[in-house]
Amino acid sequence: MNAHIHQRAAAAYGQAAQTIPPLRQIVMLYEGAILRLGEARQAIAEGRIEDRHRATTKAAAIIDALHGCLDFERGGEVATHLDRFYTYVSFRMRQIDIRNDASICDELIGLLGEMRKSWAALEQGNGSLPPAPKTPPAPRPQLGAG
Repeated sequence: MNAHIHQRAAAAYGQAAQTIPPLRQIVMLYEGAILRLGEARQAIAEGRIEDRHRATTKAAAIIDALHGCLDFERGGEVATHLDRFYTYVSFRMRQIDIRNDASICDELIGLLGEMRKSWAALEQGNGSLPPAPKTPPAPRPQLGAG
């Protein structure tokens, strides 16, 4: 029975992917990542480490999927900006688990919210996609003298 439920769920997702316009899918993915980061922030506030990790893992998977879909040939400069943006967001998501820091959730919710608004405007035909928000470069790990 469990396999049957999984097959039905997979079929439903496959049908949704065919019927939901691509720009709407992108907006929905941003919404999902923002929702998961909100869950991670709440879990931090309540001391629920496993729930925080689960939520950040789900948010990171969404960002990784968006990142993996970039088309650098057709996307040009926008794809390059988005590549940098997703790299930064992924780095900061790992920091949530390392530091158990809700302020990082807030930072990423803000950044992803800006991008979600831009994609939603593009979906509605109210403009073009601006470059990704300015993000500081991800710090590079420092090798200690040992």
